[in-house]
Amino acid sequence: MEYVRLPLEGGANARDFGGYPTEDNKVTKFHVFVRSSRLTDLTDKDNEFLKEYGITDIIDLRGKSLIQSNFVSDDNINREYFNFHYIPLSTNKIENYIKENEYVDEEEFNFGIGYTYLLDNKVKIKEIFDVIANANGGVLFHCTAGKDRTGVISALILGLCNVERKDIIANYEVTHTYMSDSEFMNEYTLNMQISKPQFMDTFIQYILDIYGSFENYLLSCNISKDNLEKIKNKLCD
Repeated sequence: MEYVRLPLEGGANARDFGGYPTEDNKVTKFHVFVRSSRLTDLTDKDNEFLKEYGITDIIDLRGKSLIQSNFVSDDNINREYFNFHYIPLSTNKIENYIKENEYVDEEEFNFGIGYTYLLDNKVKIKEIFDVIANANGGVLFHCTAGKDRTGVISALILGLCNVERKDIIANYEVTHTYMSDSEFMNEYTLNMQISKPQFMDTFIQYILDIYGSFENYLLSCNISKDNLEKIKNKLCD
């Protein structure tokens, strides 16, 4: 069975990448990539569901710093089912950006600027994409809310596969809807909770202005063309 939002008891923001039309007349496949919020509350039933759904690899993008708070090393992941990869994604520039801007007026705040700083961490981006390319089955990747670090990686994958810009933005912005009633989100300022379309639009425009395409950026991370082709072939018919 195919799902857009996966019916997990302990994962409010787990979503499949399937069903998006691409600019080269393909459609993204289900059961290949799943983005999610933290997996702290996964149940045994959830673990079994993900296994049966085809997930073989899980990537945790969190760490112990400001943007990567709520790190829980003992997430309820069945390590017998899944290959687990801990690849914390951050930079000092985005840490400083958050500290300086988390309380600014909401109308002036544009987290898309902060997202561009994550692109500087090309070593971790390469590590993430190499795992994605070489996984034997579906890959689930997550951070805390499944919004920022997860949103950046999601946009890079969808952009690489020529998913339309408006769909990349839509894929990002729905996080606020799914996470708005999650208690742990109240630990963050409003600026850290929202996922406005303009944030992702700013991020996409930066990539296009500086690199010309998503693929050019990923190549600048020293990800091989072969691995990028593997990812395209995995996701698109």
